[in-house]
Amino acid sequence: MTDTSRPLDIDTVQAFVLIADFASFTRAAQALDTSQAAISLKLKRLEERLGYRLLERTPRHVRLTLPGEQFIQAARTLLQAHERALGDMSAPPGRRLIIGISDHVAGPD
Repeated sequence: MTDTSRPLDIDTVQAFVLIADFASFTRAAQALDTSQAAISLKLKRLEERLGYRLLERTPRHVRLTLPGEQFIQAARTLLQAHERALGDMSAPPGRRLIIGISDHVAGPD
């Protein structure tokens, strides 16, 4: 059963998506500039958190399980929302310039 009281870790979800995209723990680790062992641990924790095995691993292949296929789209949506939220916060707040002019300067109607 899934524990919904704790939020998912963004870095862990990103690791899962990269493993699935590259079909490789090694390439995902390289993309995240970390070790393969760290990526494996992240995936293990995510699978334990969700209560499902997300990837089938063999010495030569990595592929999504049925629960992995079901979770991957939600994972991508979560990462996109996270990127949008960070993007919204990185833009400087807009500034307004208000110019007023006196009737004396502008002249009569």
